[in-house]
Amino acid sequence: MTATTPSRSRTAWRILLTLAVLAVIAALGALPTLIGPPSENGLLDLAKFTGRFHPVVLHLPIGILVWVLVHECLVAFGLRQGSSRTAMGLAAGTAVIASLLGILLYYGIPEYDAKLAQRHMDRGIAFTCLALATWLVKIWVDAAAGRGAFIYRGLLLGSAGVMTAASHDGASLTHGSTYLTEYAPAPVRKLLGLPEKSSTAPESGDSAMQPVYQAVIAPILEAKCYQCHNADRQRGKYRMDQYDLLLAGGNDGAAIVPGDAAASNLVKRIELPEEDELHMPPEGKKDLAAHEVTLIKWWIGQGASADALLDSLTADDEVLSALAMVGDAALGAAKEKPEKPASQAMSNEIKSAVERLRGEFPAALNYESQSSSGLTFTAAGLRAAFGDADLAKLEPVLPAMVSMDLSATSLTDDGAKLLAKATSLKSLRLSETALTEASLDTLARLTGLESLNLYGTQIGSPAVLKLTSLQQLKKLYLWRTQVDAAGVLQLQEKLPGCEIIMGL
Repeated sequence: MTATTPSRSRTAWRILLTLAVLAVIAALGALPTLIGPPSENGLLDLAKFTGRFHPVVLHLPIGILVWVLVHECLVAFGLRQGSSRTAMGLAAGTAVIASLLGILLYYGIPEYDAKLAQRHMDRGIAFTCLALATWLVKIWVDAAAGRGAFIYRGLLLGSAGVMTAASHDGASLTHGSTYLTEYAPAPVRKLLGLPEKSSTAPESGDSAMQPVYQAVIAPILEAKCYQCHNADRQRGKYRMDQYDLLLAGGNDGAAIVPGDAAASNLVKRIELPEEDELHMPPEGKKDLAAHEVTLIKWWIGQGASADALLDSLTADDEVLSALAMVGDAALGAAKEKPEKPASQAMSNEIKSAVERLRGEFPAALNYESQSSSGLTFTAAGLRAAFGDADLAKLEPVLPAMVSMDLSATSLTDDGAKLLAKATSLKSLRLSETALTEASLDTLARLTGLESLNLYGTQIGSPAVLKLTSLQQLKKLYLWRTQVDAAGVLQLQEKLPGCEIIMGL
């Protein structure tokens, strides 16, 4: 009787421990459901502060679990003896702490892509629950003198698999979805079903035919800003990886004032002292070089156009020097400007109208480039002061328009009917206007459109399906419209080659 008492005591202890751990597993699994979705403003500052220790702690269970895997492999081949029970317990315990901190981070800072952040949290909790279950099984396997070890090892491998998936999601949230695969060699990319990586360096002379935004500005932002302002992570509710969202801004309002770099919040944040907590990029991230800041300010000052080519903008010696630092082809394009725009293909009537309207809309109406007869128009400096009557003034030149930005103007459905004459349009921005579904019939006739921005309008489902006639469309912005998920799905089926951007 005396000999069996310790054995019974240890069995009772294991049963109590099992019940306690199962309760922890159930509580962790139910916690996100009990709390509900994150609020717009997040949690209290103390909770946010605590949650930011998640990236520090999460490396503990990962490292310990890797050690356990190595230990079990050595044991399986007879190269090592001993139990990994204690180490597995440490892995499970630190995983619980990492999960709780991760939940605080998720609910405290709602700046990440909602779906990806939710999946990362769910997988992290699943890993923690599996790690706890693996530890419990190991305790019982050791008590049974090794019987059932295959169950333990199976759970261990399952834990490692879920941990890997959760880690990949975490890296995607922090560094972007292509972080792990960006520099993968060709065989690995092929194995993963990824497209072949093409060189991003432009061939000689190519940049002269590329818009400044695409050839010069976007690469700078991609290198220094996209990491925190992309589709997966939107710090300050601000995305910079799409032109229209770059201009739309985030929590602090518009980041760019076209034509006025000094008034642009983006420039203000970049030029703050490095020790200022609002300085961008934040501490720990590579800062922008002086020539990169020069180019961003120059581009904004020239109107922050998405379409303007290098040879259509004015560049002083400082800008030319900065351009030389990002590529000889860009510098050559800026230096070698034709003396006169190649507008001979335009009718005399349109040419005279352009000259007249340039006086009425200074800096708003321009040629697409010095070598093009196409026209661009931006009402960014006019905004609500630009209305139907102003668009009517542009009627003589609408057939030559290739790009129009009418965002935040006072344009109505009646005035928008004139856009039917802009048959050469490739890019049209109508964000934050009062346009409704009544304008869709007009827009559906602009079959050459490649980019259409309806952000913040009253367009909704199912009327948006009228846009299926725009088979050349590559990008369609429907963020903060009345279009629902079902409407997006139907539209995507009809426009498989178009990227439909819905924001958060």
